[in-house]
Amino acid sequence: MRRQWSAGSSPRDPAVPDAKALEEMARRAWRERGIVILWPERIRDDWDRQHLLNLANSFYGPRHGPSGTR
Repeated sequence: MRRQWSAGSSPRDPAVPDAKALEEMARRAWRERGIVILWPERIRDDWDRQHLLNLANSFYGPRHGPSGTR
């Protein structure tokens, strides 16, 4: 699979996908590969969100930076 670069960008500076493109990538990942991509801030139930964060931390380690703190 070849990566497409936007005009004015290079492999060192890839274009950042917008929200709609990210949604489509998440949908394709699930349907084609069985990979789940979830945004914790979209999970409204506190119990479910915390459970998801606990699982992700146990599998992958803690997140770094402002988006990783809660």
